Amino acid sequence: MRKFWAGLLLFVFGTAEAQQADTIGVAAPDYRRIVAETADIASPYYYPRLFGRYERGDTTLTVEDFRYLYYGYSEQRGYKPLLSSPYADSLERAFGKKTRLEAEDYRRIVGFAREILREEPFSMRDLNVLAFAYRMLDEPERAAAQMFKIRGILEAIRSTGTGLREESPWYVIYQRDAQDVLNLIGARFTKLIILTRNVEYAPVYNMPDDGSRGGRKNKGYYFDYSEVYKRRPDYLDEVPKRKRKFEINPLYNPRSKQNILPK
Repeated sequence: MRKFWAGLLLFVFGTAEAQQADTIGVAAPDYRRIVAETADIASPYYYPRLFGRYERGDTTLTVEDFRYLYYGYSEQRGYKPLLSSPYADSLERAFGKKTRLEAEDYRRIVGFAREILREEPFSMRDLNVLAFAYRMLDEPERAAAQMFKIRGILEAIRSTGTGLREESPWYVIYQRDAQDVLNLIGARFTKLIILTRNVEYAPVYNMPDDGSRGGRKNKGYYFDYSEVYKRRPDYLDEVPKRKRKFEINPLYNPRSKQNILPK
């Protein structure tokens, strides 16, 4: 159910917003500059202050602000791209079998989505779920605030390259963000193909006509994942490891009815 809501709403406003992003200048993220600016208290991009504006739903944030927010997050302590939130499957478990949701259900959805966003504040699919729940609770202003964030993140990502060549990919800081971008722009795809350690390619079946002779020379989009893998994920050590139990294969357990040992 969560995947259905996300795919549906991301597709609803995707095409118009993608066209809007075409007017933005293209430049790969300068991580050295981003680190310096977000750590400088005198900078307009000082991260604690900028992130506070983001959390409050400040609609004066620009695409440049979103570039510093999104790519600057990869230098924050909360950035753990290879971990999944413990709340990630809560929506599916809680509501996946329901055919009709009531107001109380949507309030619980808001709670789950907000918990996920505490750990992954730029998750477009969870911002989308939150916006959907607010819409169903007849809170249009709150819903609009989440959609504004999704647009800002999308436009920031699309401002990092054309996405049409391996040398000009769209940079993402989470693997799932590539799928969300493709959904937002209405791209029909089935998989992402690993090309190099940092770049993946998504073949797309409904690429727009690029104006070339014969049309649709471009066949898909490229994404750069370098931030995900650039450092050793020490935070994975925080994940409690499951205790292994010594178990005897029932086929060789003399007390088991399934045993095949000679009698």
